[in-house]
Amino acid sequence: MVLIAALFKQNRSWIFGYSLGTSLYLFFLAAVFPSIQETGLIEGKLDSLPPELLDVFKIDPNMAMDNVMNLLAGNYYGLIFYVLAILFALTFASRLMAKPVDSGEVMLYLAAPISRSGYVTASLVVLLLASTLLVGLNGLSLMLANVLFDLQIDLGLLWTLQLNAGLMLLVLGTLAYVLASLFDDSSRSYMVTGGIFALFLMANVFSGFSDQLDWLNALSIFSLFDANAQIQGDSTLRSFFLLAGILVVGMLLSYGRFTRKDLTI
Repeated sequence: MVLIAALFKQNRSWIFGYSLGTSLYLFFLAAVFPSIQETGLIEGKLDSLPPELLDVFKIDPNMAMDNVMNLLAGNYYGLIFYVLAILFALTFASRLMAKPVDSGEVMLYLAAPISRSGYVTASLVVLLLASTLLVGLNGLSLMLANVLFDLQIDLGLLWTLQLNAGLMLLVLGTLAYVLASLFDDSSRSYMVTGGIFALFLMANVFSGFSDQLDWLNALSIFSLFDANAQIQGDSTLRSFFLLAGILVVGMLLSYGRFTRKDLTI
């Protein structure tokens, strides 16, 4: 508990930065939704955009913009969230694995003495807390907007999206943690991990350009979080189970890799 508290305290600035920043963005979008809905600005803007651009941002032009969740599916829970999740995961892995190993800081923890598995456990708990805080505040900000502006948000759908988003953050964070443990150079691990995640993102984006490119979706982890499909009523069980499975594998790899890693100051 002491190590968890210490690591969380060291990383609270970026954790609260992501959580509060995204929550304010969501609250602002929800707050202005009634006014822009009355003017028909959303539909007019969508009609003026090329289909390729709508595919990039995962915006379904056939989805009626009569509900704030439909708006958020394209203006947050699509490309914007994917990029945010990548940055979140890279920050976590950099702050709790790459940089501590690179600087030798992790050796100080191990001399405390704290076991390697104990350090991994503490790091993953911080990831859980950070992810929970982000999606939790996101959900609460939308609930507050729902009360203040009578947006008639489906709370079941809202928290299903938040759960899916939280799982995605946990999976990406764990994978970034494993990849960061492969290197002793923090900048190199950052570039390699960012490059791999960028390939996932590109595969997801390009899969929407043509039916012939649908197979690219299978290569992207981001296909396991499709807000538009969830809003339209598609089942999320498959995505949840797959993400949970990847998370378990990632956690096991985190322990296996770090406990065998050659550490030097």
